[in-house]
Amino acid sequence: MDPHPVIRAGRVPDDVEGCAGIWVRALAVRDGSVDAETMAERVRVAFGNPIVRFAVATSPRAGFALLESGRPDPAEAYLHYLAVDPDGTGRGVGGALMADAIAHARAAGFRAVTLEVRTDNTRAIELYLRDGFVPDGEATPHPTAGYPMQPYRLALD
Repeated sequence: MDPHPVIRAGRVPDDVEGCAGIWVRALAVRDGSVDAETMAERVRVAFGNPIVRFAVATSPRAGFALLESGRPDPAEAYLHYLAVDPDGTGRGVGGALMADAIAHARAAGFRAVTLEVRTDNTRAIELYLRDGFVPDGEATPHPTAGYPMQPYRLALD
């Protein structure tokens, strides 16, 4: 039996490069090839946004989640990143990171958590639906890559 995922508060700037690496590896596995430096830089830049919770999973696999505030609706937290290192098989790390983000958003008084996901990322969508997220509006093109992104929302009240 696998141990429960170990989640801790992330440290900026100490953990940022490791998280950027996880994001790049996850995208490479999902998409085949990626512009690693551009993708890593996008992650680095996101840490300049107002952070509600930055969580890092340390076992049984590495992962991270970045929950932000300061989006158009200040009562809603935005899950900007959630990624698990693709090495090995699933061990509940993504679900544990999601539960951590939701709990912190609720404790901080947000009324909802929002996120966006590629419409063909079925594994992530299954996680979001399992946690109670629902589609929120129409899919729109990603601002730089152009592929369709579906917004999702979880009401916390």
